[in-house]
Amino acid sequence: PLEKFPKEVPASIGDIIFQMSSGLYGARDENGDFDELKYQKVMKFCKMTEIKIAQGAKQTGGKLAGAKVTADIAYYRGVPKGENIFSPNRFPYANTTEELLDFVEKLQKLSDKPVGFKIVVSDAEDFEEIASLIAERKKKGRPIPDFITVDSGEGGSATAPLELMESVGLSTNNALYVVDTLLKQYEVREDIKIIASGKILTPDDVIITLSMGADAVGMARGFMMSGGCIRARMCSGF
Repeated sequence: PLEKFPKEVPASIGDIIFQMSSGLYGARDENGDFDELKYQKVMKFCKMTEIKIAQGAKQTGGKLAGAKVTADIAYYRGVPKGENIFSPNRFPYANTTEELLDFVEKLQKLSDKPVGFKIVVSDAEDFEEIASLIAERKKKGRPIPDFITVDSGEGGSATAPLELMESVGLSTNNALYVVDTLLKQYEVREDIKIIASGKILTPDDVIITLSMGADAVGMARGFMMSGGCIRARMCSGF
């Protein structure tokens, strides 16, 4: 029940980003559709929203074994406890670039906090459509994404099919070059932050990634390796 959510965020809470996946977990109703009220409740805890459109190694959608769906996970995801979860392979409100940007605007108005999306870049032509539409919206005075997270064809976890790991999408550095260059070309780079993820592990990786145009990086590789999620292909409850 939503009454469990506190009215105010505890002062000790960290800087949490709400990642909204194709299953809309944490912000879905009983039918699996987007629930505005639940989303606003979740955003009491979070500083911004990242819409996960795609990850390079999960083009078939995510899979979580029922054994890992504990009572806590079931509660926060809004799914039955102990049952397998199969996330859709595409985000339900991103059938077109325009629809995605409309949904970003909707979440910005509902949360009054930054909203962006996470994508995998396959080639410059596909991303140019996104950059051009963002520029058009800016000229019209409409809200545009606050950030874009660039994932890559590198990486993957125990939940990713082996045939897709390391094989879908450009590498992190190549993708960053495309995104940074096109956002500058359409004069929206100063309005949008770029976050990079995808097999970033060492301090050298961070420096190179920032040099290629990223404003910030997301690092999970080291934690997945220490948890056995990479080589052993065995992950913990999360």
